[in-house]
Amino acid sequence: MPLSSWLLVGPRGSRRVALLQAALRACGRPAAMQLDYETLWDDPSRLAEALASCPGVMVKLESPGESPALHARLILRGWQSTTSHGLPPSGLAHGELAHQHHWYAGLAELFATLPDNAPYLNAPNDLLRMTDKLACQQHLANAGLPIPALLGPIAGYEDMRERMRQHDCSQVFIKARYGSSGAGVLAYRRRRDDREIAIGPIEWQTSAHGIHLFNALRQQRYIKSTEIAPIVDALAKQGAYLEHWIPKPAVPGTRDNHYDLRVVALDGQPRQRIARISRGPLTNLHLGNRRLPAETLLDPAALATLESVTARAATAFTASRMIGFDLILRSSRAWLLEANGFGDLLLNVHWAGRTTYEDQAMLVASRHAACTTEAACG
Repeated sequence: MPLSSWLLVGPRGSRRVALLQAALRACGRPAAMQLDYETLWDDPSRLAEALASCPGVMVKLESPGESPALHARLILRGWQSTTSHGLPPSGLAHGELAHQHHWYAGLAELFATLPDNAPYLNAPNDLLRMTDKLACQQHLANAGLPIPALLGPIAGYEDMRERMRQHDCSQVFIKARYGSSGAGVLAYRRRRDDREIAIGPIEWQTSAHGIHLFNALRQQRYIKSTEIAPIVDALAKQGAYLEHWIPKPAVPGTRDNHYDLRVVALDGQPRQRIARISRGPLTNLHLGNRRLPAETLLDPAALATLESVTARAATAFTASRMIGFDLILRSSRAWLLEANGFGDLLLNVHWAGRTTYEDQAMLVASRHAACTTEAACG
């Protein structure tokens, strides 16, 4: 049997795992071994056993998303490890945004069971830091990298309003600390006459148990404090913080179209990149936004700034080889919006003829030993 140089760890049925397996086949490389988080949950020793039988294999920890059952187990584990009083968290309806702080605590518990010295593509501690969006931004700032000004965590709507008054700030992004793909993000503006507007992919309902937030596939607009306040209060209970709203640059020749940039760095080198275009303040592509090659919007000087800032940002995570960065670029100035350790899901975008997954397929671990795809790795 051909030798495998990869061990992929993800939720059962992961699309991301399937994409890397397909890239390995396309590049003529042996299929990766697979181990799912559900198996690790029940028997944490399985990863160490796999590494012992296959020394030198490179380990990729995939996003734990795409599995509602795993998501629920992480929430319960996190609740048990951090609170464990009263009733456990209730089950979530489809698309419901709740208990994100418990989910993160559960993920930290799961990652704590993993070996420290395995040859990870991206190490667990780096992944946890990037998944905690506030901690990630603080880490980038401490490394001397440019980010939007942080106004800190908030306790709720009134605390948000007071924090904005203290900072003399009229527009902010309210960000879920442990969210992803724009989940739990609102762009909020307060005018001098005290009118306000909040825009983001969040819908809400009320029940006998209180307010319930849901991810939406379109950016919703709220202009009444009676709507905005309960949403912000619910986000704050799960962990939310404020970040100064940096206006995104306009797409030349269009009205009301603005963009930011996603760049994937591999071993510190910026590679695949796109501009994400939206009429609203959020540019996430799953919200129906468009994309264009970054080179169509940036001149050579701006592209040089993009590459320089991305390369510098990659050095802030010394135990990670492939990271997605979101940023705003205006002339020679840049702001890093996010670092994403699971940021390689950038389909049909090439650099030097390869996608992010084809780039990974060409990587090898630092050392190899005999290990077949039939090894006992789940």
